[in-house]
Amino acid sequence: MAPVLREDEEFVIKSLCTKFGGTFRIGEDPPDAYMSLNDNEIAVEISILTQHVVDKSGKPVPRLSQDSGVLRLCDELNEELKSDVPSGVYVLLIISSPLNNIRQTKADLINKIKEIAQNEAPRNEVFKTNENKVKIKTFLGERPSGKKVIGAVPNQNSSPDILGNVLYILSERINDKVTKCQNIVHRPLWLALFNDYWLAEPDTYKLAMEKLSIEHSFDKICLVLGSKEVHTLYET
Repeated sequence: MAPVLREDEEFVIKSLCTKFGGTFRIGEDPPDAYMSLNDNEIAVEISILTQHVVDKSGKPVPRLSQDSGVLRLCDELNEELKSDVPSGVYVLLIISSPLNNIRQTKADLINKIKEIAQNEAPRNEVFKTNENKVKIKTFLGERPSGKKVIGAVPNQNSSPDILGNVLYILSERINDKVTKCQNIVHRPLWLALFNDYWLAEPDTYKLAMEKLSIEHSFDKICLVLGSKEVHTLYET
């Protein structure tokens, strides 16, 4: 079976092509893709930067594994509202768990999201319903998944140290990709990282990159945002 790109991988490589003016073809996994640029073909490996939290044993795990309950509700909202949120806008719901009166809360959230999403400008509101406190944020841009409504859950096992979290995320992802790409001989070889840790800004990633001392063979490491912005974290 021929290799295919996931939606998030396709979003990242298309963002790179938009930024640098290239075209792409699917790679052998690894690398995920090749980008043709100025008569040169660049091998591109792609990965996602997602926050980690600790489990009961103290082991770091992707935060999604602990937040799945409330996120299921957000998936339902996305399915029902995907045609009501304008193009170029997406909604982030920050919801604590457990929820009170889920059915009524869901209905209230549907009405609130429809109301604020029509204003095609970033919004940040706190909404209370059934003794549930929900933060609703609207952003300009598109998610790689195409989702119009996404959720985040305050997690007691997460660290408030954003730089510390970014240091761990970058270190874990780069080391993992060093191992995966160790047999790639094609050069140049780039690593493109999609930022799915919304609290971290590009400058935080750049600072973390300066602090890390990881041996790798990537000629360039890029950070890609949901807005399709591309930032260079490392370049030979």
